Amino acid sequence: MKNKTIKTKQDFYWHFVDTYIDLISHIHCIGEDEIFRDKLCDLKNYINEKLQLASDGEIIETYVTVLQQSDE
Repeated sequence: MKNKTIKTKQDFYWHFVDTYIDLISHIHCIGEDEIFRDKLCDLKNYINEKLQLASDGEIIETYVTVLQQSDE
């Protein structure tokens, strides 16, 4: 059987925010504030929805593509 490759376009900034929230969640005092922790969890769930992929297949490669208009 031949494998099919699915390309999904996602905004790079959502990945940045996802990583940033992961870093914030590792700050000890954050875990002690239940309200903040719950709100952070809600935000994390929202971002996970934004980054949801079309398939559960293995991710084989990730990269950044920069699109630029020419000056000409």
